[in-house]
Amino acid sequence: MRLGCEAPASLGIDRHLELMAHGLAAEAGLAPAIRYADAGSGLLVLDWLNEPDWRQAPGTLAALMPKVAQLHGLKVPDLPLLSLTQRVQHYLDQLHSLPAWLAPLLAAFERPALNPTFVPALCHCDLTAGNVLGPRPWLLDWEYAALADPAFELAVIADDRGLNDAGCNELLAHYRAAGGEMSAARLRARLPWVQLLTLLWAMVQHQHSGKAEYKDWLEAARALLTKSLG
Repeated sequence: MRLGCEAPASLGIDRHLELMAHGLAAEAGLAPAIRYADAGSGLLVLDWLNEPDWRQAPGTLAALMPKVAQLHGLKVPDLPLLSLTQRVQHYLDQLHSLPAWLAPLLAAFERPALNPTFVPALCHCDLTAGNVLGPRPWLLDWEYAALADPAFELAVIADDRGLNDAGCNELLAHYRAAGGEMSAARLRARLPWVQLLTLLWAMVQHQHSGKAEYKDWLEAARALLTKSLG
């Protein structure tokens, strides 16, 4: 059972879109079945799966990437297209003040190299270890699902696992073997976007809660992003 959070819209969450994407994934065997859902409160009841998530029992890219490629190949109805620039602006709008160090980082995202063209696909957009369950694996927590660039999906996974160049090449090899199409250049272009959104999400969470863990999170994301952008 998942209880809803306060003010989900401030975190870029659309409960109706979440349930639509989760339902499509469940029909494809990628996510556990929904037994009850209330979009208004965010209450969600799923089949119980007595398996650890990948924070406790990390799985392999060989197990995960076929599921990701299958997700990206699903035929879906028209869904909103994720605009990374709009998502960035959404988080910026939530912040009461912006630190001076943020402006030069944001300016870097106007580079053409960081804005490749793409064919949209249904993406989970948050496939971190805590949202992947068991050896199957199951994909959980569809709050940020949308039509998006599959390269962004792969970048989320690569960033979460801390993959180096060799690790990213392994990820791409398993994805392509499962039928996905992706270039290394597109994956590299999306990694800074993941780091930026993680940074801004942590800033919003820290503003809401004041918890030190979010301060630590945003500082780590800032360091990664600064290094990625050179």
